[in-house]
Amino acid sequence: MDFKAKLLAAVSATLIFGATSAAKADDMPGADGPGSQGLTSVDKNLTRDPDNRGLTNAQQRIEDNIQDRKDRKAGKADRDDNTGAEDDNTGAEKAERPEKADRPDRPDHPERAGRS
Repeated sequence: MDFKAKLLAAVSATLIFGATSAAKADDMPGADGPGSQGLTSVDKNLTRDPDNRGLTNAQQRIEDNIQDRKDRKAGKADRDDNTGAEDDNTGAEKAERPEKADRPDRPDHPERAGRS
């Protein structure tokens, strides 16, 4: 095989591998967000044992956590949008702070008997 054929084979293999990896990344359970894998696992266990009170509590807590994360993310995005515009337009400089005083030199520790 000549160089061009090897290069063509390597590029096409890379493209095929990249496309399949991207397609599989969408199917992964962690791609939906934090807590989704735990929620699917708890749901699966609840179908086997619907009377288990611990599983129902776990399901409710995971759903609450997912909702809390979404709310915090939305709140952070709103907060970032509002504060970012104000900081850029003010042009204020930070106040200068005085330099910290140098620490005095510590005296040498006396040598103890028996140590070398």
